[in-house]
Amino acid sequence: MRTRASIALLLPLACLLGCTLPYTPSPLTGNWQIQSGTAITSPPTYPYLVGALQGTNSALTGTFTAQIYTVNSTVESYSGTFNPSTGSLVLNSTLPLPANQTTAALSVPANPTDLATGTLVDQCGVCANGISTQVVGVEVAPLNGTYTGTLSGTLNTYSPFTSTPITGTTSVTFTQSATPNASGQFPLTGTITFPSSSGMSPVTLPGLISGIPIWLNNEPCVPPFSEYAVCDIASLTGSTLNAYTNPTATQITITSLQNSSPSGTTETGIALTGTLTLQ
Repeated sequence: MRTRASIALLLPLACLLGCTLPYTPSPLTGNWQIQSGTAITSPPTYPYLVGALQGTNSALTGTFTAQIYTVNSTVESYSGTFNPSTGSLVLNSTLPLPANQTTAALSVPANPTDLATGTLVDQCGVCANGISTQVVGVEVAPLNGTYTGTLSGTLNTYSPFTSTPITGTTSVTFTQSATPNASGQFPLTGTITFPSSSGMSPVTLPGLISGIPIWLNNEPCVPPFSEYAVCDIASLTGSTLNAYTNPTATQITITSLQNSSPSGTTETGIALTGTLTLQ
């Protein structure tokens, strides 16, 4: 008994000294990604719902970017319920025409950042029983904290143009808003520290996270789900980060990190990829 009591007293002290506690999700409220297939991907495989779920078990509301058997995604509202004793989550689109309604039914594990499985049914207007697709879903933990790791890529200079390989320690400190925007996306800021050998100063960028995809940019780019942002690269003064996290937000995979800035009379640019881990 004395040993157990000692351990119980030491745990709070250890955390005061700097331990990182795991994310403890609240009941199904936060950033969600539901998509077809057997795994969560970036970008999501359609049909998909990606966005914010809010409310209580018996009165859930959601605002999702949805692509349901259409070429273009749309922002849609959903309502639903969750039964914590069975793990049953049911979401219904609130479209004015019931014939076009979409229903997501998932079996959610005790920790919603683990993979949920279920179906997505689109009534599609002319379908007798709707189109049913097997889907998976997760709640994505908030993206807060500093992520560090080794990235690699190229360091470019212009006039004249040269390109050399570069590898070095890179870190990004994220702060995610607890409140989604009108499209169900969560505003995000990230402060990026580049490899010291690049000679580039840290930059702080605004952006979004929606599901697992992450987008940061100080240029007029096309936001989430594009692997490559469409930016004003010709100005050579922009910064972009395209990445995705895992559902527990303990790691981010950077598919494209670009920064360009003047250095004296010479323009310098960097392009990096790799994986960073929460510290």
